[in-house]
Amino acid sequence: MAIALITATFTASPATAATQRDTFDKYNGVLPDQYYDGLARCETGGNWKHSTRSYTGGLGIYRGTWKTWSDSSSAKGKTPAQQVKVADAIAFKSHINPDGSKVWRVGPWGWGCLKGQKSLQAFICKSRHSLVARWKRGCGIVRKSN
Repeated sequence: MAIALITATFTASPATAATQRDTFDKYNGVLPDQYYDGLARCETGGNWKHSTRSYTGGLGIYRGTWKTWSDSSSAKGKTPAQQVKVADAIAFKSHINPDGSKVWRVGPWGWGCLKGQKSLQAFICKSRHSLVARWKRGCGIVRKSN
């Protein structure tokens, strides 16, 4: 009985093991789900319904930027996965407007929370996704600081 208790105490459950790996199934984003959860916690306290005069959604996107990159004026009514899709477009994907003008991707470094969060920076620096590769140029600087 004591052995069973010790084994149960020190054996990681499948749920615990899953949270220790990068997963992509919640948001289906360019970066792991843990990145978006951490960014939302930092930007808005994890409030995916966040709304101020200037910023919208759980990732704290400026309303003008949101409107440029989505089909709406705010994140109101959008699921976290839909908000991540817009955030990924802003950071990693260019697009053509109906009027023919091109809107260039801006990269992931624009989120204020990234400047002080080494754990969030690490997701970018360690990513193998082709859309993230060009944005790793700041990673050498990130790795040198403690």
